Amino acid sequence: MHSGLSRHYPTLHANLVAQQDHDRNVGILLAHPTSDFLSHFLLRGFAEAGLPIMGLNTRYSSNEPALLMERAIADVGSGVRWMKDELGFEKVVLLGFSGGGSLSTYYQEQAETTTADIDGPPLVPADAVMLVGAHSGRARVLRHWIDAAITDELDPFSTDSDLDLYAPDRRIPLDRQWVERYRAAQLERIRRIDEWAIRELDCIAAHDSSDRAFVVHRTVADPRFVDLTLDPSDRLVGSMYGDPQRANTAAGGLARFVSVRSWLSTWSSDHTGADALKNLPNIAAPTLIVSLLGDQAAFAEDSRLMHDASPGSTLVELPKLNHYLVDQPQGISTVTDECRAWMEKNL
Repeated sequence: MHSGLSRHYPTLHANLVAQQDHDRNVGILLAHPTSDFLSHFLLRGFAEAGLPIMGLNTRYSSNEPALLMERAIADVGSGVRWMKDELGFEKVVLLGFSGGGSLSTYYQEQAETTTADIDGPPLVPADAVMLVGAHSGRARVLRHWIDAAITDELDPFSTDSDLDLYAPDRRIPLDRQWVERYRAAQLERIRRIDEWAIRELDCIAAHDSSDRAFVVHRTVADPRFVDLTLDPSDRLVGSMYGDPQRANTAAGGLARFVSVRSWLSTWSSDHTGADALKNLPNIAAPTLIVSLLGDQAAFAEDSRLMHDASPGSTLVELPKLNHYLVDQPQGISTVTDECRAWMEKNL
């Protein structure tokens, strides 16, 4: 921890939202690896639908560059135990929204099987998992979003023009053979960073150091942002950040600032444990997958692949709804109605 307050007075912050007369039969836990979920837009909607829900921040809230998923799921474990032991809920349902999806599946897999080295007390399995507007993992997102054109990791302007998604003469719909080459180059770039990070672990150890920070340039360049014929859905052209070309070089881009250990734990396709497509086959708890078909961050294919990876799961596809339900006043009630109906049938 980098905060003196957090180090000396370790406290996780959460916000339980519920009607005054709510029962203690089932409570929902909503968490994300790094985002502040204490005022998430779904909290009030679920509470008004009669479903008590608690938004939880991990120790990495507002400290994304240091994120280690194994410690983040330990924090989720604290939330599950708190809801059961302190608040008295008989059952707890994990709600994974956006990047909270793979956090929830990684937690539940480890709570049911325990294969990773997790600090703290044993993880208590949740009684069900609901994935809403969730992608299959931060590493899988980056593997599809990272700009394949970069040729020098230290220079964001060193690019291969043939692989420039945003080249002025790039025609839409994109040539499918070009997309295949682009996807392969994206994975090659991820693995080049992997190789460097693994070598850097030895260097860190040799210098008796803790970690090393670095920058990953240009990480908002998924061909699906500009070509709606790829993974067709109800979404609009663009990204969850707005204009993807500008977001690609912005300071706050996906995985922009990271450490060696965090990269391997969180963003590496080959090394992260937080991968819903790998976690879900090992989860026995009832699982609901709610796909928002207007989503520009978690695409329709993400939800369908997670459904395929989870025997017995339920897939619900909701037309038109975007990632944050912006300017969609009926979106929250649509989501909560689907979740409540499923919970009544499966819990």
